[in-house]
Amino acid sequence: MNEKEFFTQLKKDWDQLDKLSEHSAPSINALKEEIIIAKVEKGRAFRKELCLFILTALIVLSAFTVAVYKVPVIFLVIQIVALVGAPILFFFLRKRNSEGRILS
Repeated sequence: MNEKEFFTQLKKDWDQLDKLSEHSAPSINALKEEIIIAKVEKGRAFRKELCLFILTALIVLSAFTVAVYKVPVIFLVIQIVALVGAPILFFFLRKRNSEGRILS
């Protein structure tokens, strides 16, 4: 390949690259349409996130409310179990200790 053919081929390749990289700027209407689509998608995402936040807040508040109202009941149950269970446990521990075995 001589020098002239080389430069001719090089120029041809550059022109082909220029054609590949050419892109026309979108029209104003196309840009407005893309902006409108982006706004709609952003609004949908915001509503979805807001619904998820409200649902999470309701779950947390429900759990807190249940915990506040059930705590006295749970406290009383624990106290009754401890009141009944402590003497029984003490009796078994003292019996095993007197036999020479310690409950572990």
